[in-house]
Amino acid sequence: GGPLIDLGVHVIDLARYLMDKPKAVSVYGATFTKLGNRPNIKSARGYVATSAKSQTVCDCEDLATAMIRFENGAVLSVETSFSLNMGQKEDTGMQFFGTKAGVSYDKEVQLFSEMDGYLTNVEIAGGKPRTFEEDFTREIHHFIACVKGETECINPAEDGVEMMKILCAIYRSAESGHEEVL
Repeated sequence: GGPLIDLGVHVIDLARYLMDKPKAVSVYGATFTKLGNRPNIKSARGYVATSAKSQTVCDCEDLATAMIRFENGAVLSVETSFSLNMGQKEDTGMQFFGTKAGVSYDKEVQLFSEMDGYLTNVEIAGGKPRTFEEDFTREIHHFIACVKGETECINPAEDGVEMMKILCAIYRSAESGHEEVL
């Protein structure tokens, strides 16, 4: 696999966690391998599969997109790529749209809702931007506490099994061109 397994897996995992881990019921996916093997590109920014000697080999997708429908009615749209004609800006944010509010999560958390009949941007008290380092440190501390038996794991092996079902369904859907029902 390419960016779906390398990057998309984390987005899907986080979205499922934030939605209280609903089960996926269907998946529509598409993958493309059109940009990673461009011999005319002279810069070293292109994707290299395994080593500098294999620069002509890119045997995985360079773009994957999927729409995942969950048992609770939620729908997750995922787009992930190693190589696009979109410039150098990294877009790693997530957005959640609900009937009562919406949340944008990137370097900071923003909440959008309604108050007194008006759409509003709700400022979160003490809402300083979160950093990857802070989130990763929390994750490592949780892992250590699990290993020591001090707390229950919030991400048990069953979550990994569910994730593999979703990823495999995305690839099957991309190959068949049709929705995969789980």
